[in-house]
Amino acid sequence: MQLLDLDARDGSKRDVMVSDLRGWAFGPLGAVMALAPVPYAGRELEAPLALRELAFRQLAARLEAPPAYLRSLPAKLISANVNYGLSKCRESAMLRVAGSEVRAVLSDRYAALDTPVMLELVSEALERCGLAHDAMVRAAAVGTSSVLRVTIPGEGVAVRKGDVIEHGLDITNSELGIRSASVTPVTFRLICTNGMRAWQSESTSRFRHIGDPKRIRDLLRDAIPLALAEARGDIERWRRSVERLIDDAHDEVEQLRSIGITGSDARSVARAIAIVTGRPADGKSDEEIAELLRGQRAMVFDVANAITSIAQTHSVSTRLALEEAGHRYLVSRTR
Repeated sequence: MQLLDLDARDGSKRDVMVSDLRGWAFGPLGAVMALAPVPYAGRELEAPLALRELAFRQLAARLEAPPAYLRSLPAKLISANVNYGLSKCRESAMLRVAGSEVRAVLSDRYAALDTPVMLELVSEALERCGLAHDAMVRAAAVGTSSVLRVTIPGEGVAVRKGDVIEHGLDITNSELGIRSASVTPVTFRLICTNGMRAWQSESTSRFRHIGDPKRIRDLLRDAIPLALAEARGDIERWRRSVERLIDDAHDEVEQLRSIGITGSDARSVARAIAIVTGRPADGKSDEEIAELLRGQRAMVFDVANAITSIAQTHSVSTRLALEEAGHRYLVSRTR
């Protein structure tokens, strides 16, 4: 699996517990900056650990120093400023290390949920639901955060002829202190691979990386079947969206800003609606597209799908936000 392969290629993982940051020094290591334990009497000499960009920013935040400003200084001044801060920082920390590089500088209270463990828990939860052999990974994104989109193809529903929508969930995690672990109900339209995430739901679960790691694991196991049940219910919303019409597609697009869609994205939605409803949009300006839609009827389905289709053109974080905006729209129009 892609997530496991990338995790393995990143290097062997370990956590280094730091009882007092004053016992560590900062300085250049070739072209990068690094941390190393101060070799005082009775302490073994240890190799320095190179700091990745995220770890550098987290360390700077600990020292209440703006990382962008530090980066603008010559190397000697960066070292002098950070080492001065470390000498005054009587705090503990946890260094998340891959190979010989520090991936993150976190609180010693941080309860990590590493990618292999997360995938194991997802597999266990799907097995308990009797879905382990039916589930399919539809998308994955990796980086400082990981997102895994899983659907259940065997339970897909054709909301229109030849237009199958599957239900499933997104499992989102950061093992580097960027975000909470979360489980979110999703639906997934096969014909164009558009996804939609529940924006507000009792079945959307978020777990802060604090406390007993076992607690996070137990909560994650319980959250998955709840999210799947709610996602299954969203299929019915899609069915109703085919039956419900809006009288003026242009006015409908204009009102999308109230659910957090920007002006430029709203114009892209308008163009997508024009295309999906069979109106000639090639080569037309935004103003001409607006005129095409003025006074024209469209299905709620078309607007919801247009929102999720333009989400695919954005970065992962913006895409997920637009998919949630699409769900807000679908809920509001199919109550």
